[in-house]
Amino acid sequence: MISLTELRSQVRAIIDLDETDLPDAVIDQFAREGFQRIYTLERRWPYLEQTYTLSTVANQRAYTISTIGDIREIISIIDNTASGNRLTLIPYDEAERIWLANTDVAGRPYFYSFWDGQLQFWPKPDIVYNITLRAYRNPVYTWLTNTEEDIDIDEWFHALLPYFVLARVYQRQEDAELSAMYLRSFEEGVALARRDLMKASSAQPVIMSGGRRYPTMRRWLQTLGATIGN
Repeated sequence: MISLTELRSQVRAIIDLDETDLPDAVIDQFAREGFQRIYTLERRWPYLEQTYTLSTVANQRAYTISTIGDIREIISIIDNTASGNRLTLIPYDEAERIWLANTDVAGRPYFYSFWDGQLQFWPKPDIVYNITLRAYRNPVYTWLTNTEEDIDIDEWFHALLPYFVLARVYQRQEDAELSAMYLRSFEEGVALARRDLMKASSAQPVIMSGGRRYPTMRRWLQTLGATIGN
């Protein structure tokens, strides 16, 4: 693991420059750039995995995602109430077409969608449901101000981030050869780490794209029919 303080020390030890010639602000700027480069490679880095909980409110469809957590991407929503159910993601415009006017009857949610930073349940909940969300969080940048805190990145990348900073420092000094060497080391190391972190588990079968059926659609229609019948 590495903190920003440790990264600064490593960079200065290699390039042999003190704080006057290489200010902290310059190192920090380059460290942030390298950090963001790594994060943009994937939206589902394993070390961003988080579990969140939510209790619905009767007759309330929309829930602001930022109030649930600092979420980057939701991949699964489970209703844990009674017999339970895994909700299915559908396009927002398709949901609007189905739950329209007098068909917008409150009930147990079987579907969800996203719009304008909000999580939308379809149909809107009729009671309180206990919801579990599996998601990937956003990266944390507190390490830039609390310099003793570990940089929020997988340990695979902790040894590589100084290489990116060094590449930028040498570029700043117009040393193209050393800049290219350290940048190449950074990119090669990141590629190897990415391959290892993102590979499919050997214990998990890979399912190729062939579509799937969603039994929850029929289940919801049966529920709607029973409600209308009453």
